[in-house]
Amino acid sequence: MAKKTAVKSSGGAGRSLQTAIPRHEYRRQVGDHVQKWLLIFFMFIAISAFAQSVTPAWLGQIKLTGISGFPDHPLVAINDKTLAPGEECDLKLKGRNVHLQCLEIHEQSVSVRIQGLSSSYELTFSGIVLPVVTSSPAVPPPTPAIVAVSAPAPALSIQSFTPTVPASPPANEKTFSIGIGWVLAGIILAVLVGIGIGAGAAQQWQHRKNIGEAMVANAIDGYFARPHLLLNNVTLPTAEGTTQIDHVLVVDTGIFVIETKHYSGWIFGDPSDRQWTQTFYRHKSRFQNPLRQNDGHRKTLQSLFDLPENHFHSVVVFTGEAEFKSELGPNVMKLGSLIPFLTAERPVVFDERKLTYIVGRIEMKRERRSLETDEYHINHIRDRLA
Repeated sequence: MAKKTAVKSSGGAGRSLQTAIPRHEYRRQVGDHVQKWLLIFFMFIAISAFAQSVTPAWLGQIKLTGISGFPDHPLVAINDKTLAPGEECDLKLKGRNVHLQCLEIHEQSVSVRIQGLSSSYELTFSGIVLPVVTSSPAVPPPTPAIVAVSAPAPALSIQSFTPTVPASPPANEKTFSIGIGWVLAGIILAVLVGIGIGAGAAQQWQHRKNIGEAMVANAIDGYFARPHLLLNNVTLPTAEGTTQIDHVLVVDTGIFVIETKHYSGWIFGDPSDRQWTQTFYRHKSRFQNPLRQNDGHRKTLQSLFDLPENHFHSVVVFTGEAEFKSELGPNVMKLGSLIPFLTAERPVVFDERKLTYIVGRIEMKRERRSLETDEYHINHIRDRLA
């Protein structure tokens, strides 16, 4: 509801600017009150532009990839590292290592502090890294640009513009004021277009990741009769930091590495593409090819053992109401096809002793926080689904 009100305010300002085209009617139609808000908005745009100009280019490598958990236990995935509010981690970027702290998790964004930078930053699903210019590290969604229109930051004071914009400007300065109006109208239009694009990408994250993971875990425990051991939310160390695997299913016929996607809409892609496309009503968004993502998980898990590659099986399961509109490959399936895939005829490669060794080594290598925190969340949702 707050978002809708902010957009209306921006639209109202845009209409006022359009009626101010005749020069002799400028002050009568716009009014001193609207002119004051336009000046405040212009100051915010100038400050934001300056802040963006000094933002390091490598910040674009820091990506927000997911938000999960519960209101009292939120979690966020940044560059495949899972953090809770207040937790810190090291990110390995191209050419540098960065120490990052998670400050606050919002519905569609996260506020972070990066060592060596004075300002806090907000990460969004659209890949935009925004400096937090207010005194509080938590920035209300969707973007600071909307907040500036509906409630300007305390630091933006109209008095700072008084020397350059007199109360009664001479005739030769009126043209300059009208020119600013046209520039601001274009800026407002560009901001609204950007907000629309960002909102379309944000709508794709409608269900928490743990819901899909709990559905997969329930299906395996309830309908997979073959003796097995199922590990959920396994976080393993890598050369770049850590990686999180949704499920590791250890059976006598092999090790199944399962990636869960709880998506709706139409899914388009090819097994060899870097990204796939999700179409949800009129909105389209792109996401990382889960086969490529899960292949990295499989290789990380495989590095723990001296086992043949064909002992590991990569599986991607869509648990939501998504519809496949292209051939995604035999290892990509809906939840209803998972159990038949797992029970398909395969040679037995592990005995009971080997199964125990495999599970024990995974438990020894996985991060403790995944055991204590992530496992709590998925078990909590599984109890609710049951």
